[in-house]
Amino acid sequence: MDPVPERAGSEAAPFEAAPSEAAPPEAVPSEAAAPEATARPEQDREGEPATRDAPADAPCTLPYDLPDFTGRAKELAELFDYVQDKARGGERYARIVAIDGMGGMGKTTLAVHAAHRLADRYPDGQLHIDLHGFTPGREPVTPAAALDGLLRTIGTPGDRIPEDLEGRTALWRSKLDGRRMLLLFDNAVDAAQIRPLLPAWPGCLALITSRGRLLDLDGVEWVSIGMMEPEDSTSLMAETLGTTRVAAEPAASAELAELCGHLPLALRIATARLRNRPRWTVRYLVERLRDEKRRMDELSSGERSVAATLRLSYLAMDEEYRTAFRILSLYPCAGTDAHSAAALLGTTVRDAEDALEFLLDVHLVQQPDIGLYTFHDLVRSFAQSLRGPATADDDAAAVERLLGYYLTASNTACEVLFPGRERRPTGIAPYQGELPSLRDAEQAVRWFEREQAGLLAAVSLAERCGHDRYAACLSRNVGFHLHTHGQLDEFWSVGHLAVAAARRLDDPALLGISLANLGAACWKLGRFEEGLEVAAEARDTAIRAGDRHTEAHSESTLGLLMSMLGRYGEALPLLERSVAVARELSNLRAESESLTTLSTLYERWGRYPEAAAAARRAIEIDRDLGYRGNEIVALTDLAFAQVGLGEYPDADASLGRARALCDEARSPGDVALVLALSALVAHERGDGPQARAFAERSLVLGRTSGAPIRLAKVENVLGRLHLLWGEHEVALALHEHAHRIAEPMSFRAEEASALVGMADAAEALGDFRAAAGYRAAAEGLYDFMSLPAHRRTY
Repeated sequence: MDPVPERAGSEAAPFEAAPSEAAPPEAVPSEAAAPEATARPEQDREGEPATRDAPADAPCTLPYDLPDFTGRAKELAELFDYVQDKARGGERYARIVAIDGMGGMGKTTLAVHAAHRLADRYPDGQLHIDLHGFTPGREPVTPAAALDGLLRTIGTPGDRIPEDLEGRTALWRSKLDGRRMLLLFDNAVDAAQIRPLLPAWPGCLALITSRGRLLDLDGVEWVSIGMMEPEDSTSLMAETLGTTRVAAEPAASAELAELCGHLPLALRIATARLRNRPRWTVRYLVERLRDEKRRMDELSSGERSVAATLRLSYLAMDEEYRTAFRILSLYPCAGTDAHSAAALLGTTVRDAEDALEFLLDVHLVQQPDIGLYTFHDLVRSFAQSLRGPATADDDAAAVERLLGYYLTASNTACEVLFPGRERRPTGIAPYQGELPSLRDAEQAVRWFEREQAGLLAAVSLAERCGHDRYAACLSRNVGFHLHTHGQLDEFWSVGHLAVAAARRLDDPALLGISLANLGAACWKLGRFEEGLEVAAEARDTAIRAGDRHTEAHSESTLGLLMSMLGRYGEALPLLERSVAVARELSNLRAESESLTTLSTLYERWGRYPEAAAAARRAIEIDRDLGYRGNEIVALTDLAFAQVGLGEYPDADASLGRARALCDEARSPGDVALVLALSALVAHERGDGPQARAFAERSLVLGRTSGAPIRLAKVENVLGRLHLLWGEHEVALALHEHAHRIAEPMSFRAEEASALVGMADAAEALGDFRAAAGYRAAAEGLYDFMSLPAHRRTY
């Protein structure tokens, strides 16, 4: 941390002692420059006065430079470049550099190190004054008192120093006239404290350190410092703890740096504790620091403490900003924007943004991107430590406002993105605050993508805080986004959380829809047997609740899962009934989804005309709804049916329409299947280069989609294509991988297709015995599925 000004309980005068009188370095945190950055700046540029020997009476009150300074190469380079850059004013103006950053970052250490490196350029003196802007038990030094001390230090008799501030400022600047001096104004509280101290003579350099950026101080070059780079943190630990101990536990040392947030003060305290406890291993301290509730207590040594340092910044704020600081730490994820902050604070978005910007100016929050604000881990821990019984009611209200905001905003986004989605009453009053603009699909997609981590964290927060209705309803909305974007593990996780919350509420309607959504996640992940149990419970629950919409949805999912397992005879009546009920209820979205599943079943059964008819009806509905995601699926189903009928030109047209609708960022598994079938059709049309291009992109998307059922089908289609190209080893590898995916999940249709492909590839490679075994296994599966002879192929 800033070594001199942030020394707890210091009663020193505004001026620090000369180096020979300086205090021991134990309480002084620092960082260090790489060799090239810490080298003394180049001297005597053409046109600048040459450095000269210091006069005998040239004062120097700089604190000592730490011998273990390390890191900060970039910041030192910026500072030195500015000091030496004639284009920024040359010798016409005094140079002023201000170093700002959160408490504990090592601003003073950096400034002192730089001052020592630059001392030769300012032979008439180097002065340091601690302005005590954030010193425990000390009021900030007034400008008048600071000037009195400065004037006395350069030899001005006390009886010659004016009483008023204006007189002292004028005398100070006249005394600097003609001198080349370096002035280090440390630990400034605001611009008003600094402004009268600034030199006017061009040969002077003023270095300022401050926790907040002094925005109303003109003519200043700013150097902001943040967390140390990981390699610099390692170097600092090696310097302060010893290379041997750090090298002996490299993984633990890296984790220690992470737990300290790469904050120099925290790292110095941690290594000091390890030095004082030689029997402790780095791993042992890491295990203690992993407990977030005690981490701030662990990062304390003697008079030095991360919490105490942060508390100084906290106490310097007005009460409204202290409250905002504490409440904003309730946000359950890394970064918040002004809308979610407004929900937490119960203010307008404009007022929330003002509060965030203030906290940013005083370095209590960071801004990793425009409009996004985040806490350093240790700052968040400190802010959360401010909570207690006295704040419990306000904190609970803030959490509920945040959950209300996310539920209302995600409902609005889902209405835009998923046309025809059944509207479900939540039993929760809509959030009355400001929402972001969600007028069109592009805005809604962007909002979901930006807020995804926050939404998932909010679902978990709702569960932890006992807000089960928020947890279940918000999970449904988030699930739509996750499903569409192929983030299936997360889709399954929030589905389980929603089911558990609905059970606790004993709400049959909410439980039914939550189970139905979980069943869809099981299907996408290839967990077919689990999905059957979930979907069956969803159907039974919906029947008891009289919820025919969920009943139809669940029967469609049951039929889909039966179809994936090759139980076509059981699947067909379920799917036909779900289509009929959805039509009766005028639930067009549900009807379309059931029709695409029915089309897939017909195609696998070899009933191509019926498959094409079901797909065409789904396409009509999807176009009327603007339901692009399912239209892509329906067009692909239609193309498969057309390929089965030998209608390659028609299949090519269907796939062309599907590709025009595709967005690789959404449902990448579905896009991969479109491209795989497009490659096969392009080959049949004689367009080899296009077929190759489609095939390559399809495989990339399929393998990164996280959708195993899509990947199995994609690899089987591509394996067939490589067989047609005579690339038998590639084909065999593709079919074998498809089989490894399909077999454990009992995805019998693709398991059988993979076996047939493996048999054909093995025969082409001369392994007839293996081919016979593959074919026999495929026939057993075809018998189970009761497929006709003409469909016992790919």
